Amino acid sequence: MAQRIYIASDQLLVNHLCNLLEKAGIPALTQKAVMDAPQEECTPLAWYSELWIMRDGQLARAWQLLDRALAGENPRPPGRDFSALGRQAANIPPSFPPPAEIA
Repeated sequence: MAQRIYIASDQLLVNHLCNLLEKAGIPALTQKAVMDAPQEECTPLAWYSELWIMRDGQLARAWQLLDRALAGENPRPPGRDFSALGRQAANIPPSFPPPAEIA
């Protein structure tokens, strides 16, 4: 069964992570989702990209790759661990169903 494993507003980062998973032999897909609709009419919607893996059996390996990739992306303040943020975001119920290729 497919599972969403990461969500972020940085679409380039999500696509990069998807490519890393694909290169490692883990089938993955991205999907855009609207998570935040602005209150004012003239402001743009906040788009977020979701990263999905196709097989639950590859979840542990996918987490390892994401943790390693994200550790190199943003330097962390001393004493702070942000590796769980992606996991917390992955637990948010999807605003849309999985991509058609997964469903």
